[in-house]
Amino acid sequence: MKILVYLPRPLGAAILAVPLLQLLKENFPASQISIVTNQKFDELFRIILPEYNQIPLPEIKDIPKLKIASSRIKKMDFDVGLLLEDSFASALLFYLARIPERWGYDHEGRGFMLTKRFAIKATDPQLHLKYYYLNILNKLGLKVEDRGLFFHLSEDYLAKTAERLKEVDLSLEKPIIAVKPGSSFGLARVWPIENQVQLINRFSTISAQVLLLGSPASQEISQKIAGQLDRQVVDLTGRLNMQEIPGVLAHSRVFLGNDSGLTHLANFLGIPVIGLYGPTDPQICGPVRQPSVVLKKPVPCAPCTYKTCPYDHRCLKNITVEEVFQAISTYL
Repeated sequence: MKILVYLPRPLGAAILAVPLLQLLKENFPASQISIVTNQKFDELFRIILPEYNQIPLPEIKDIPKLKIASSRIKKMDFDVGLLLEDSFASALLFYLARIPERWGYDHEGRGFMLTKRFAIKATDPQLHLKYYYLNILNKLGLKVEDRGLFFHLSEDYLAKTAERLKEVDLSLEKPIIAVKPGSSFGLARVWPIENQVQLINRFSTISAQVLLLGSPASQEISQKIAGQLDRQVVDLTGRLNMQEIPGVLAHSRVFLGNDSGLTHLANFLGIPVIGLYGPTDPQICGPVRQPSVVLKKPVPCAPCTYKTCPYDHRCLKNITVEEVFQAISTYL
């Protein structure tokens, strides 16, 4: 049996869906499982999920692209299409590709295109994203036994990324603290810059190296932080390709980030994660593996979906530098 799984397009959600892939293989051991991935993260997924055939796709916003993609998938003769992306367009893609069995949640009026559709009632308790995806297997009557999952990287690959770190004068003999200071979602998820500056300056007392990283959207924030520091940091924000990111994280002693794909990637690599959650709910999208620490303050306006806080950003401002410093120090 050939199964095609459409992973969620956001990186963090896609990583939280990986336990489903593992259990799907256990339920159908003789099957061939392929995955549709967000084209932006194609190189990254080839590193962390080399065992799956990948079909990278851009976001499909017009009929010509939809026809091209569906024709391509149709030629591959899949027996089952499992939709973890909840969009109407993803279901239409599988429908036009004539995949005989199409399973997924009934969202955005797409239920008529699914052969097995699962409803979520407004009164149902909201599930963490990982269990939201695993719930599909439950509804299918399949075995669901979560034994924990970590990504394993090859020694050759890790050696190459170690050389990349040496090129920017980072020593593997001293602890590296990887910090993701910005957010491609918006400033609402960003811990105040002045707090990040104070925190990084304090690392001088424990001889830790600091690496700033993230997407090009975070470059401006990283530059502001680096420009106010009393110590040296290595700023690779927007300068790493997708292939390099898992290895760079794997060489880090601890990761500090917000609600983001890199936070979940570090978590699934087994790196201790300190997650700073403000407008989003870690019960829904927080790290799922240990070791991890989530810092969050209860405020009446959270959770919210604002990209920029229209109020006083208290959800993140209330997280103190001392709290974060102590949480990170635990792993050094």
